[in-house]
Amino acid sequence: MAKKFYQLSPDERIDRLTVSKDTKTALKRHQSRQNSQLIENYISDYNLPLGLLGNLIVDSQGYTVPMVTEEPSVVAAANNGARLLGLQGGVTTTSQESLTTVGQLLFAGVNADDLADFVVQHRDEIDDAARRAKSSIYRRGGGLVDVTVRSLPGQRTSVDFAIDTQAAMGANIVNTILEGERSVFDPFADRFVAAILSNYSPHQVITAQGKVAVADLGGQDIARKIAALSDFGGVDIYRATTENKGIYNGIAAVTLATGNDTRAISAAGHAWAAGDGQYHSLSHWQLSEDGTQLLGELTLPLPVGTVGGAIGALPSAQTALEILGNPDGRHLRGVLVAVGLAQNLAALKALSGEGIQAGHMRMQARALALQVGAQPDEVGPLVAALAEAEQLDSAVAQQKLEELRQHESQNSNPFRPS
Repeated sequence: MAKKFYQLSPDERIDRLTVSKDTKTALKRHQSRQNSQLIENYISDYNLPLGLLGNLIVDSQGYTVPMVTEEPSVVAAANNGARLLGLQGGVTTTSQESLTTVGQLLFAGVNADDLADFVVQHRDEIDDAARRAKSSIYRRGGGLVDVTVRSLPGQRTSVDFAIDTQAAMGANIVNTILEGERSVFDPFADRFVAAILSNYSPHQVITAQGKVAVADLGGQDIARKIAALSDFGGVDIYRATTENKGIYNGIAAVTLATGNDTRAISAAGHAWAAGDGQYHSLSHWQLSEDGTQLLGELTLPLPVGTVGGAIGALPSAQTALEILGNPDGRHLRGVLVAVGLAQNLAALKALSGEGIQAGHMRMQARALALQVGAQPDEVGPLVAALAEAEQLDSAVAQQKLEELRQHESQNSNPFRPS
């Protein structure tokens, strides 16, 4: 009997692909036994650049921050924003004392008041079920913290379990406890729909605040434009979406480096941004009363961890956490929100000054140089040549590369005519 696709080895899956022999060889060359155990239908590793934010000051502590991203300008912008914020002492953060992750038992066709009464009457059983389902999290100081009932339209009800997952992001912990709770709610079994973690994380919200001297920004005109742009992000969904994407440029890069879930973090943040029914920017900037400083604030939920899941399985994630100084979950959240604020500041400053495109294209030239086949020692000269070009695209880059190589060939030929 022929093997099913998922039963094939990585090499066998590659051999079934309709790609060139060279591509198959390259895919096989970049395999790792450890990563082959992480996902289904594995064939090869996919590498992304790892860069550093050199000096981010968060709550008076300096961090060297690893960032994984494919977008050219992200790491440079984060360093620029962190430098400006650092001139005024860096970023300060505040968060809730109790950081919990929410899981849901979902019911349809049940009166919410009946479920609420049931929870009150059977709270001891609910607590016992949680402890039996995941005793290890209780030994580490976590566990079920609270249970609430929410009535939803159409006679739908969610029973929300707030669970302290300690250093872990906690998806598996929460889902295990929820499965353990199902038997307690057996009287409502015929109305039960699902038990699942929620990625909305209102109990893991953190705020970063920072300030920049107007003089360090380049003057009042740029500072006023940054504040005006921030105001647009508060009322215009088009501007807010782009601003939040820029914030997540930095946050996602650190999240990915540390082995955390970039999708969960961005989903939680965008839900938070639309919490009052209108989508807003997650950050806000304004001039101080005396007009000498620009004050910035960023608030968002950050469901992250420092143990468990891919974090423990990926050596690269462990390396990134070591670079950060092996922070606990609270300090990692502080770093992430501070990176987001720095990234946002740099983007708004660029947009208020020379325009975002000029900076982007300088960085994009490096990616374009690699795209057209420039060797490492050719990238610098080619980027310099592209900086003088009237337009920037692959055709121009290819032409400039050929000119560069022709020039080098002539200069290196000892027999060329003088």
